[in-house]
This record gives sequence, structure tokens and C-alpha cells, in this order.
Amino acid sequence: MTETFTRQQVIADVSGLDPVRLVEFIEAEIIVPVHVPEQPEEVAFRQVDVARLRLACELCDCFEIRDETLAMVMGLVDQLHGARAELRAVVKAIETLPPDTQRDVVVALDQARKG
Repeated sequence: MTETFTRQQVIADVSGLDPVRLVEFIEAEIIVPVHVPEQPEEVAFRQVDVARLRLACELCDCFEIRDETLAMVMGLVDQLHGARAELRAVVKAIETLPPDTQRDVVVALDQARKG
């Protein structure tokens, strides 16, 4: 089971996060906490939520990024994360190919980069 954290734990753990900012991030869907089945009014935060909150607070505090810009930057971070996962899957797939085919792929990639 994935470890989750309470509002109080997250606020205590994430520098620059307070209850108001946490609500703002949830409303802007910077993070989407999970609901606690036993307590319908309560939410819990996963490790990925805590990491996103740290990044969001850092962007807001260090670079003064706000509102729509923050949502856009976090969306780009999500896209980059997805692209990296796809690239890892491609590399794993290539590693399963015979050595001659792997070399052919490397040559084709070099040619594609050169235009």
C-alpha cells in the first residue's frame, strides 16, 4: 500500500506551505489528493503530491511564479516526466533486440539527428 500523509504532516514537512496555499494548490489542481474512504471530508497526500508541493512552493517563492503560469509550468513538468518514461520504455525495448538490430537503431538515430 502507498504511504499517505495528512494535511498537517504535509504542511509541517513542506517549506513555504501553509493551509491557505495548500487549498489554492488543490483548487488549481496543482495536486490532486486522494480521499480517505473512512472520512469523506478528509484527503490524504501521496509522496508524489508532497514532491509536487515542494516544487510548487519553490517556484512561487524563488521565482515568483503564480496562478496560471504555475499551472502551465507544472503541466510542462508532467509532460517531461511522461516523455522520460516513454524514452525509458523505448530503451528497454531496444535492449531486448538482437545486437545487430540494436546497432541498426543506433545508426538510424544518428542519421535522424543529423537531419
